[in-house]
Amino acid sequence: MSQRPADLTRSAREAARGGFSMPMTIRTERLVMEALGGHHAAGFLSLWDDPDSMRFLGGALDAPQAWARLARFAGQWSLHGFGHYALLTRSGEFQGYAGLWFPHGWPEIEVGYALHPAGHGRGYASEAVRAIRAVASQRGVPSLVSYIDPRNVASQRVAEAAGAQADGSVELRRSMAEIWRYPVDPSAEAAEVDASADVLWEASAMPLEIRTPRLRLTQWRLEHFDRFAAHAADPVSMRFTGGAMDAEEAWRDMAAAAGQWALRGYGVYAVEADGVVIGGVGLLHPFGWPERELAWSLAADARGRGYATEAARAVRAVAAVQGASRLVSLVHADNVASRRVAERLGAWPGGTAELFGEPVTVFVHPMDLDEAASAEDALLAPV
Repeated sequence: MSQRPADLTRSAREAARGGFSMPMTIRTERLVMEALGGHHAAGFLSLWDDPDSMRFLGGALDAPQAWARLARFAGQWSLHGFGHYALLTRSGEFQGYAGLWFPHGWPEIEVGYALHPAGHGRGYASEAVRAIRAVASQRGVPSLVSYIDPRNVASQRVAEAAGAQADGSVELRRSMAEIWRYPVDPSAEAAEVDASADVLWEASAMPLEIRTPRLRLTQWRLEHFDRFAAHAADPVSMRFTGGAMDAEEAWRDMAAAAGQWALRGYGVYAVEADGVVIGGVGLLHPFGWPERELAWSLAADARGRGYATEAARAVRAVAAVQGASRLVSLVHADNVASRRVAERLGAWPGGTAELFGEPVTVFVHPMDLDEAASAEDALLAPV
């Protein structure tokens, strides 16, 4: 290997910050590969429900867990400009997924893949990986590997068929994996790329940006991560939302926040004050959530200034302009600060639900069309 591991990691991080991107659609002889989105949810959830297919990927997931994984995969496209593709036959049948994966803490950009049992034994995975390798090489990827469980002989065969060779091992998330390294050849003949598909693959039901007198509500970007991770690591801030996270967990959480926009057409905004991200406010609706929630979470150094109320009021008003007839906020009984925000917004207790195994109060928001009319300037804010 001509480069040291530290050099390869540095190159991968530089590429993921914006020096490298992939097309949203690739076509091979037998497959149409589309960036994963909400319209692939049924096939994706079915795949992750199969214990044999997921044996070496952490095990089968129930529907809410698999939906969160799909949101995370979709979100990486927003954060990095590359990600996983749904593998579809030319007739549109979902066969699995394959693509590039680079969460926080990964040493290099990885080619990952998983096939539905119906697609096994047909060479779809190696066909997809060869195409991804060729396109990524032409577009300037610094290196490509697959991290494979030593027991996963089928995946090793796919990597080998796509040109990879074994190159040592690495510990990832407290498990050992073999490194299979692909040749990166910028002159390789690439698969057919559909340039016309390099657009958002879902129509947005909320604007991608909202402005208020003091705040900018915008889409999540990589430069938000350090502040996001610091907030997620604060046990006091995260007390009512599942607990503190390490940096790797925080990256996955931020990717899922970005990905919900692709799956739902709305989501939680990154909130910026004076150019610095201070938290997230928006419409939260993961799979299995009781209903669409107006949610907020601000960093400790941004509280006490009315930012959460200001941002949430703007999101609610714009949602009403867009036709939303009901929004709720789910507040833990001990979360006094969030309860006060809900009350300042004019919401009232309308029942109870359960989140993270804890009871929460369902605050129902007034959907005031007069207030909503005042949001039209925000709705039309320049992106």
